[in-house]
Amino acid sequence: MNFLKSTYGAMMLVGLLAVSCNRDEDMQQGTDTEEEQAVETSSEGEDASDDALEMAYQGEHQLSVSGGRVKNTLCATVTNDKVNKIITIDFGDGCVGPYGRERKGKIFIAYSSEVGDSIANRIITFGDFFVNNKGVTGTIELRDVSINADGNLQSTKRLKDLTITFPNGQKVVYNGSRTREWLAGAGDDDPTNNKYKITGTVTGESTTGRSFTQEIVEPIIADWSCAAQGNFARVSGVVEMTKLNGYSVRKRTVYYGDGECDNVITITTFRRTYTITVDN
Repeated sequence: MNFLKSTYGAMMLVGLLAVSCNRDEDMQQGTDTEEEQAVETSSEGEDASDDALEMAYQGEHQLSVSGGRVKNTLCATVTNDKVNKIITIDFGDGCVGPYGRERKGKIFIAYSSEVGDSIANRIITFGDFFVNNKGVTGTIELRDVSINADGNLQSTKRLKDLTITFPNGQKVVYNGSRTREWLAGAGDDDPTNNKYKITGTVTGESTTGRSFTQEIVEPIIADWSCAAQGNFARVSGVVEMTKLNGYSVRKRTVYYGDGECDNVITITTFRRTYTITVDN
């Protein structure tokens, strides 16, 4: 009887290992095209989160200087629920606003202190929000806000299931933290002066369910004066995707440029180096 139990247990274990191996093999069947798509979507997707944060800042800033209910160059209606400490930026059914981008839906900002407090924590969520037809869901938290040694505002940007869905149905999900330093434009009435330095590591998942790890190895500079010209806000920096489930551990790099205003990023995978023009 014990022999039969042992034999049965061994057979079950072999079966489970076989299923596990088959699953691993299934995940290892990715093509070069799928690998490139994962790198591209993870690189382009965070532009939508950059934009959402910028709109959140502009909405709160304009509300703090004007007070009450305003309709402004955001092409949105901004309201402040002072009891629950929630700002709502409502773009309605869609309109073209800052940086020539079309936005629709809502951005919600839960603040911990008062409107305009530059070092207060904020939690940003979304209601059917789209920027240039890219859907944005999930949560962005701005925490640990402080003045750093260089005299710049700095915060931790935490992504919680932040999901960017592209018009073609592809999507990317982010979790993790970025450090975001405000290099220029803080408090200005002209938001096109805003410039940020971004560092940190996130994990994510691509449309096909492949998990990845993405690390900024050379700080990203996001310059919104470039975005005001219709270009990509991220003008320099290098990101490495070193882990992509189903593929060998190897470097895949994204080069955002040398500071010039354009829409071009350069991607290097195991197979090739090529450029893409970002549709922002």
